[in-house]
Amino acid sequence: MKRNLILICTWLIIGIFGIAFAQTTPKPVWAKTGMLINDAVGNTPQQNPQLIADGKNNFIVVWEDGRSGYYDIYVQKINPSGQPLWNKDGAPACSSKSNQNFPQLASDMAGGAIIVWQDYRRGNADIFAQRIDASGKTLWGKDGIAVSRAPAGQFAPQIIPDGNGGAIITWHDYREGMGEDIFAQRINSNGKVLWQENGVVISTAAGTQWYPKIASDNAGGAVITWTDGRISPSDNNIFAQHVDKTGKTLWQADGLPVCSAASNQAHPQIISLSDGVIITWHDSRSKGNDIYAQKIDFNGKLMWPKDGAEICTIAYPQENPNLAPDGAGGAIIVWTDHRGEENNIFAQRILSNGKLSWQKDGRPINKSNREQHNPQIIKLIGEDWFVVWEEKKNQDWDIFGQRINSSGTALLPNSLQLASSKGDQVSATMATSLDNNIIVVWQDNRFGNNDIYTQKFSTQGKSLWNKAGIVICSTPGSVVQQNMEIILTEREEIILVFEDARSGFFNIYAQKIDTKGKLAWGLHGLAIAKVSENQTNPLLVTDNKGGAIIAWEDHRIPDKPKIRIQRLNYLGEKVWESSVPVAKIESKQLNPTMVSDGAGGAIISWQDDRDVLSLQDIYIQRLSAKGKRLWGENGSIAISANGHQIDADMITNGSGGAFLAWTDFRRGDRNPDIYAQQINNQGKPVWEQSGALVCGAPDVQRKPKLVSDGEGGIVVAWTDKGGGSYDIY
Repeated sequence: MKRNLILICTWLIIGIFGIAFAQTTPKPVWAKTGMLINDAVGNTPQQNPQLIADGKNNFIVVWEDGRSGYYDIYVQKINPSGQPLWNKDGAPACSSKSNQNFPQLASDMAGGAIIVWQDYRRGNADIFAQRIDASGKTLWGKDGIAVSRAPAGQFAPQIIPDGNGGAIITWHDYREGMGEDIFAQRINSNGKVLWQENGVVISTAAGTQWYPKIASDNAGGAVITWTDGRISPSDNNIFAQHVDKTGKTLWQADGLPVCSAASNQAHPQIISLSDGVIITWHDSRSKGNDIYAQKIDFNGKLMWPKDGAEICTIAYPQENPNLAPDGAGGAIIVWTDHRGEENNIFAQRILSNGKLSWQKDGRPINKSNREQHNPQIIKLIGEDWFVVWEEKKNQDWDIFGQRINSSGTALLPNSLQLASSKGDQVSATMATSLDNNIIVVWQDNRFGNNDIYTQKFSTQGKSLWNKAGIVICSTPGSVVQQNMEIILTEREEIILVFEDARSGFFNIYAQKIDTKGKLAWGLHGLAIAKVSENQTNPLLVTDNKGGAIIAWEDHRIPDKPKIRIQRLNYLGEKVWESSVPVAKIESKQLNPTMVSDGAGGAIISWQDDRDVLSLQDIYIQRLSAKGKRLWGENGSIAISANGHQIDADMITNGSGGAFLAWTDFRRGDRNPDIYAQQINNQGKPVWEQSGALVCGAPDVQRKPKLVSDGEGGIVVAWTDKGGGSYDIY
């Protein structure tokens, strides 16, 4: 009875407090789901292009497209003159209101293409496909058809034509819940799946099987290869399986071991020949990455030495191999090679009998003192090949190319710069035309967000279209607004700042919301300092007159970002003629923090690498309401000790100065501590020059936060690993 009375009393108390809470729960003053601050449109990202020839001297390109706010799949056909044949900026293959990624495509043998991708419309990734006919019309519904909707996720699809107007698709799959497995499906020209629903098993061995690659068996089936961790996550091997046109696997269950050498073998690539396939991979059996290859006939017989033929085993890392047929039962293999001061592209020819044709460990495609990576190779008509790669020039990545012959000799006097413009040109893919020209498509961020460009070249290296390349897609659409900061002004109005990518670059924008909840500075806000470079990490404080002082990282000098600052009055007008750098010195300035100085100006701290050893120190500056630097043209040192000082947090001290706390690595990279300092209104440290040690316990202390204690001091909190796991102290 006593227990029941206690329970009844408890429920009465909860009920009474619940009623009281319900009566005082705040209700939204503006729209129930929030008020839209900014949805400006602008240059949106297009990325990850893939290219095929349509068999009629046209070319079809597919890419991920962010114009709707999600990544959708778009496609375009280009004629031999470089003119887009379908909708301006491409035709949608899938525009479902979810992300679609990793598009791949294969010819439908009728002037169109079959496209496959990862699709998130149901939450987990599924595999979907679409067929586009020769006129750009979607044939399998508006948003494609499911290839696999098995539980969990399916990823990284690959596709080849089946030789009968359909396609064979493979992917890695989490449905078994015990690690990734390999599945495959065949789909006909009408979009009907021909094998078991959700795909046939290629391998469900223990451990991880993932990132399959696929090649035709020339008889309606395919050979699939993958990285396989059935032995151990630290001992991956290369496996393969042959599946016929009915979906029956022809080699041993769960795949044929292509290479089972010690340590890791990974990232296989495969090509089909008339008498089998050649697979290449990078291999760490000798403790550093080398390049190996194996030839397998369609009966599963290994044609070259067990565990593969050595392509390059020089005592420096090699990675990212790619290959093309040599036309005589062998292959030309290209890779990124680290033997020089910078990565360069090397190549080797392996004959049908497994013998190397060129000098041991390969030949350089193009000797350069600049970094090169991500090589691709394609066979031309006759006895030549064309190689493209990414090369770093003036801090940007450009696309370069070279034509080589069967002896590995470069045929162009200088490597061809295929794409050179401001920003990065990357992710090149290529195809050949019927008249033996080369079409290259790439991802290009010359205008900020990535767009898709193309160019056509003769085998002599002459640009056949517009010298700067032809834009395939640079459409406007939904863009990203992110990293918002907010204050309440003396007029009880709200000012926000945020990063906005409408121009293709992240610039800093501001908006004010008046006391009635209306946007006061235009429908899409105000650009603080519009430039064709990125600006990040915006901060703001009140100017005590209804406006705001705004600071940010400004990357208009890419390797030397500066902290810049601007003041807006209550009308949104710029008070200073142009934004002011907090320091004139050329240094890398990052991660600003800012507080009001109480007099209409601001105090800003930041990480700065001006130290000759390129260590990160904390500097501080005060700017007046008129934009004048008060603590020296280059700021004042808050802390410059051994090691890095980072992760600063700051609050005002109420007297024109500030308190700072930071993560400090003066005792070594593995034992950061927490230090603090007070800066007076002249920009000088008040406490000991080296800072006050807040916590020097063993192990890791990071990312302090601080608040006033109300008595002229501060309270500091941080993340601490001294107890073995991360705790808060």
